[in-house]
Amino acid sequence: MTFTPATDDEALQLEEAVRYHLLVRHARDEADRRYEESNRAQVELPPRRRLDAFTAEPDPLTAWRISGLQPAGARALLAAQYKAGKTTLVGNVIRSLADGDPFLGRYEVVRPDRVALLDDELDENMLRIWLREQGIENGQQVDVYSLRGRLGSFNILDDATRARWAEHLAGVEYVVLDCLRPVLDALGLSEDKDAGRFLVAFDALLYEAGAKEALVVHHMGHQGERTRGDSRLLDWPDVGWKILRAEPDNPASARFFSAYGRGVDIPEGRMIFDEGSRRLSYSGGSRRDEKAEAALSAIVEVLAERAVAAAPAAALSGREIKAALADSEHSKHAIDAALKLRSARELLATEDGPRGAKLHRIARPCASCGNPLTAGQIGRHLTCVAAGRSGGGAA
Repeated sequence: MTFTPATDDEALQLEEAVRYHLLVRHARDEADRRYEESNRAQVELPPRRRLDAFTAEPDPLTAWRISGLQPAGARALLAAQYKAGKTTLVGNVIRSLADGDPFLGRYEVVRPDRVALLDDELDENMLRIWLREQGIENGQQVDVYSLRGRLGSFNILDDATRARWAEHLAGVEYVVLDCLRPVLDALGLSEDKDAGRFLVAFDALLYEAGAKEALVVHHMGHQGERTRGDSRLLDWPDVGWKILRAEPDNPASARFFSAYGRGVDIPEGRMIFDEGSRRLSYSGGSRRDEKAEAALSAIVEVLAERAVAAAPAAALSGREIKAALADSEHSKHAIDAALKLRSARELLATEDGPRGAKLHRIARPCASCGNPLTAGQIGRHLTCVAAGRSGGGAA
């Protein structure tokens, strides 16, 4: 609908108002143009280097910050299931970086000059207790920033704020951010779409501060084993670390660690926790291995009962073993894996059966209880002899 002035005065007022608003719009556009121009003038372009000169430059004195787990200059992303022990792992990382102890009891560390921890999850008092319990000897090498309740101060998307943080972190070589999600929430960023924006700003912060490596902690989804959120979270890090629980719904279940990335390939292995020192160690053996070992114990029980009963067919096929354990917690896959374990080859004897079946029995059963005899034992376990157990039908 077009407005038609009723009088000449109204027409004049309308024209003046239109000119004013046009002037405001032009002024806003000009202000935006000048602002962008000033920003372009301040951008520092990377230096141009010829390939032959670039490749002739010497490599760093050390290729690794954490041997086998994090190359020098690399970004690592730790993705952890809910309550899987990420805070304890972060404490172990910081202790190893500060004191030079092998990380997880086996991965050698090249100590950085200084480490910075940016923590936004724990209450300040709880953070103090957790770090104190790590028993870090070189505490003067670690700067701690408790951001809980102060996350608005970490708006590194803003150039001026990021510059202030770069000054704060000057001299720090390794930065730990624990963890990502609260920062995204505080800055109004979507975990599903905007995580990449923050990570670009975080890279800029590391560059401006002169930090060489970083570890960013993030949560996995509650139902899966993948990093939650923006796909940028998968391709941003040079190395991905994972902590998983054997049973996601059981807080007391075993924890497993793995790492994969550029030059890094650490298979899933169990982490052992020493409650006294709060130290973690990597012992190897995956969740699948653990399930197979548990299934092997059940298989031995079944075959031991057959040996004691002097059954005409003390050996059982894989199908018969699965039928005997049908009501147990052990899956068919776990039973198959158990029969292939090296320990199974030591405990069980396998022979050919009818129609190509493989039959399994205890290789050297105790004549009393039917369980395997260990090296040096003959006939019966000493405990069975002491208990006065009579022999069954096993040889």
